[in-house]
Amino acid sequence: MKIKETGTPLDLKPRCKIVNIGISKDTALKKIQDNLIKGNDIAVGFMDTDDNHIELKVPANQRHFWSPKMHIWIEEEGGETSLSCVVGPNKGIWNVFMIFYIIAIALTIIGLILGFYQKHNHETPYYFWAVPAGLLVLFGINTAARIGQYWGKTQVSQLKSFLSMCIDQKI
Repeated sequence: MKIKETGTPLDLKPRCKIVNIGISKDTALKKIQDNLIKGNDIAVGFMDTDDNHIELKVPANQRHFWSPKMHIWIEEEGGETSLSCVVGPNKGIWNVFMIFYIIAIALTIIGLILGFYQKHNHETPYYFWAVPAGLLVLFGINTAARIGQYWGKTQVSQLKSFLSMCIDQKI
């Protein structure tokens, strides 16, 4: 088994790929499904066997605002089974972050365009102030996301331990 970090340190949703887990895709799906059905205090989730997708999250009584979800896709190529994982916040938080990102980027670009327009017309380019303000907002959003990752770190470890238990290998 080999773990490849497929993301970058700047990713807000870290990714990894676990190659050659030593069991078949069907066996891995069955083991994870059995552990989810049994019930436990480590992780809950659901499976979509049509596209070999699993979504894991911490139990409801342990969740907080920054609780992560782990999405897992199981693939089989050339006799080797691999797991592709993405860890991120719940959809509501992710959507709010994306909305703020889009608004900040749009305002920065609009400020840049209007600033050049003012400069071209020999006016004082006040709109250029939108560029550093937008970059400051983007930095703030990224900082908030990093804080959320820090607060959810123990729960990510919890989800990884559940996955390790299911496939009988340390991740």
